[in-house]
Amino acid sequence: MRYLGIDLARSVAIIFVIIGHALTATNMGEGGLAIYSLRFFLGVSPPVFFCLFGCMLQLVYARQYEAGRQVEVTQRLLTRSLQCWLLYVLTCAGMCIAAGLPFTYFIRCALFLGDTPFTDILKFYSMLLLAAPLLVHVSVTRGIAPLVAMVVLVQLCFPLISKLPPLQGFAGSETLSAFLYGGQYLGHTGPSVIHGLGFVVFGMLLGRLWQARPGREFLLSGPGWTLRLAFAALFGVTALWLILGNYNIGLPDVRNLLRNTNHPIYLLFGCTATVIFVEAFTAIRRLSGMGTKSFWMIFGRTSLFTFCFGNILLYAIHLWDPAAPADPFRFAWSSAAALSLSVVYARVRDSNFIRKSRHPFARVYRWVVDESTPALVRFVTAPFLRRHASPSNLSNPPVV
Repeated sequence: MRYLGIDLARSVAIIFVIIGHALTATNMGEGGLAIYSLRFFLGVSPPVFFCLFGCMLQLVYARQYEAGRQVEVTQRLLTRSLQCWLLYVLTCAGMCIAAGLPFTYFIRCALFLGDTPFTDILKFYSMLLLAAPLLVHVSVTRGIAPLVAMVVLVQLCFPLISKLPPLQGFAGSETLSAFLYGGQYLGHTGPSVIHGLGFVVFGMLLGRLWQARPGREFLLSGPGWTLRLAFAALFGVTALWLILGNYNIGLPDVRNLLRNTNHPIYLLFGCTATVIFVEAFTAIRRLSGMGTKSFWMIFGRTSLFTFCFGNILLYAIHLWDPAAPADPFRFAWSSAAALSLSVVYARVRDSNFIRKSRHPFARVYRWVVDESTPALVRFVTAPFLRRHASPSNLSNPPVV
């Protein structure tokens, strides 16, 4: 079954991420209640995106892995990780050129040793994709429980992990340590890799629940109240913790602090928001009759392109002086342009010219986008992966 509500929610989350970046790039982050309300809804989109990535791992890749296509699934996920990192490097180049940063800082960013606002999402996503084969393997062979236990253990260790000092001894060591495990350094956009895996595992858990209830697009629908009571408990614990801890989640600075410190409440908040987000957009899809060909589904199929070239555009128009006045007009046209790039790209990519033509340009595009990175991954991983699966029809997706 194709879960179109998940597809729509993923597309909308990507749109929200770009709009949020455009707000920051044009100094529109401060603007009273209206802007704060908008930023609240935009702020839930990264956790939603990562949770839905976990859903995809469970609903698509785990099923194929269990069907005996372990080698192909592993190579496909590693290919996506490599593609994501290459686009991250390209985005870092755009940032350094736009901001006038030296070439040495670009090298640092490419090695995860630099701070990269906006495109941190690609850096984080590349690491999640790198870890994805292991997550899928454990889910298929041992069940979801070991992964949930790992996430719970990391969250229980928050008081200890948050006190860990950053790495020392080389340029960017503090950024690298914050990226990998968090700790005391708060100058890097969170969450860390080990904490962010919680969103992915929660998404995989949701995928398991959907698999156990075939034919139901709404997660909380159907007979029985167990699942609805579980979500009510999740919502209640999250709300109670926010109230007792006096965390005003409506303020961007509070959300950023909880995210960058990898506080457990940020994970609970993101997971709760994901369920609401998916259910809401599933209802919207049902009411509107939206299908796979819908315009609004495009961004879910061009996520890497959007995060790369959309952010490069936003770097180019960025108001690097934080004291510069807000520019609503620049915000409107730049966010529209960044999203339009993805629409145009999707149309070109899916055209018969690109897909079937033997024109040199089309052939070069297919080699660069569809063939080069999968071939490299197969070459590197072939000696280490057992070739016990039959040749697969699992096609390598485009880079974006």
